[in-house]
Amino acid sequence: MADLTTKYLGLTLNNPIIVGSSGLTDSVEKIKELEKNGAGAVVLKSLFEEQIMMEAEHKLKMAEKDSFMYAEHSETFDYIDLHVKEKELNNYLDLISKAKKEVMIPVIASVNCVTAHEWTTFARDIEKAGADALELNIFIMPFNMDKKSKEIEKVYYDIVEKVCKEVSIPVSVKLSPYFANLGKVIKTLTKKGAKGVVLFNRFASPDIDIESMKVNTASIFS
Repeated sequence: MADLTTKYLGLTLNNPIIVGSSGLTDSVEKIKELEKNGAGAVVLKSLFEEQIMMEAEHKLKMAEKDSFMYAEHSETFDYIDLHVKEKELNNYLDLISKAKKEVMIPVIASVNCVTAHEWTTFARDIEKAGADALELNIFIMPFNMDKKSKEIEKVYYDIVEKVCKEVSIPVSVKLSPYFANLGKVIKTLTKKGAKGVVLFNRFASPDIDIESMKVNTASIFS
């Protein structure tokens, strides 16, 4: 049998087949099955800051609706927000630590955030949980027509630089194709500490079926 051993982000893989961040990698059982079937590494399903914030807001709205609390009790709102964030993060950290105990292949965490502050908090805890590497899935929607492209690119650089200063595990960046000079962006990201890049990510793209007038979900492939 041919030797397919390779390197990715400095990690040794039995083969170059890496199962990307998706529903296929959201449980220990699925990850064990992927290893059994020959995967060289797995990237866990992403932890989204947006999901955390949405769940926190939902709980707050439900609390208001049920007259469980009043708006002036801001410290209670803060407590619920913190509790929801910690629960989501702890579940993710638990997945990392359990997966590492069950499989021999590299387990790469994936985080999708929108603020540099949250990135660094997640990154430190993820490293402590045992992840072999961290994939930063960054997509900043260029909706502000007054903002120059270099200003948007700087946000990417700042996030990567800050995260890389917080962890010792290798960091990769999942990028979109929407850059004026992708090569230059990648070169700068490596200078900021990134050990690799993943091409390409994409934002959620639901559609409307004009026959049924219902919203279609985005493609299951990422």
